Amino acid sequence: MQKWKGPSQSKRLTAKRSNAMTERTSKGSNAVGLIPRDSINIPDNILQQGIRDYSQKDQDDLLWLFGWAGSQGYGRDKLCELLVTDWTTISRIVQGKYGASLKNFIKNVRLLREQAARSINSGFIETIVTKKIFDTLDYALAGDLDGGKIVLITGATRRSKSHSVKEWCRRNNHGRSVYIDCPESGGLRSLMHELSSSCRIKARNTDDRREQLIQSFNRRRILVIDEATRLLPNSRRQGTPTQLEFIRRLHDVRHCAIALVATTLLAEEIERGNLRDYLEQLLGRIVEPLMIPQKVYKSECRDIVSSFRKNPPDDLVTLAHKIANEPGKLGVLFELIRQAAKLAERKKIAMKAAHLLAAYQRRKKRVSWPTEDK
Repeated sequence: MQKWKGPSQSKRLTAKRSNAMTERTSKGSNAVGLIPRDSINIPDNILQQGIRDYSQKDQDDLLWLFGWAGSQGYGRDKLCELLVTDWTTISRIVQGKYGASLKNFIKNVRLLREQAARSINSGFIETIVTKKIFDTLDYALAGDLDGGKIVLITGATRRSKSHSVKEWCRRNNHGRSVYIDCPESGGLRSLMHELSSSCRIKARNTDDRREQLIQSFNRRRILVIDEATRLLPNSRRQGTPTQLEFIRRLHDVRHCAIALVATTLLAEEIERGNLRDYLEQLLGRIVEPLMIPQKVYKSECRDIVSSFRKNPPDDLVTLAHKIANEPGKLGVLFELIRQAAKLAERKKIAMKAAHLLAAYQRRKKRVSWPTEDK
């Protein structure tokens, strides 16, 4: 039996881990996409194959560890520092060749996971819309005996779709959810490049890359594709949409969950496009499509305003509701309510409708033109 090389006392581990996180915070977030020289180059399919004989809970923790480290831009040295161990030990564990008990290692991973959860404050505001998006994604990942489900989330721009799915992915285990913003151009090649980057796959051969990508997913993972309207071919003359066909095959072969997030343009294209029959065949697999209303509910506005002021007065909520249903919707509301909060803070009083109205009128003056020349 090999001896665990980690710390004998959890206090030492917590202290080093805390200092490392504090250092990262003080220097600013390590930009995602900047690959460290000692990058963790373990593709998802290899990782899942190596840990497949561990308990399901241990697999979850290990998948979280590498997904989280990748999302933070950490390399091997940083990961070893946080876990107070060496890369040889970690490498043997993920290859299923460690040969000793994982108890202490997994204990330290879970301590790191708990601290990571406490150190992140996203400022996310839950509303009736975000909760329904969360429920839809939960349903897709939970699936049934046949595996994960395909779900479709559609709605107008600035209706919290992207913000909500990103937050759900952040909360729901980096190792189980894969989020991509669908490329604007490049077809299947660009889509596979984005997926390969998210799954840490470096195969150069297209066929090898495709196979490794397919093996990276299973019935306990979910692929979230934002801006899914871009999956449709640019030309109406094009035959089978190769990107959608790849997504369909991925689901059929690996039984993974898939969430397509798009504007209402996707539904319109299904109705009028030449690919209507094909798309309806694909979307026929969707049991519960979520269509977000264009109108912003007053309860949403109350939840948003309440995050800036507890127990907001009705006139403040009513004004926020009016602004949210104008062009720009929630994006403009968030911008203006932050300005209103600053105005109230300068005067050292609670935010009122007058502060939001002042911010609203200033913006209207900036973007408006006279109705006639004088």
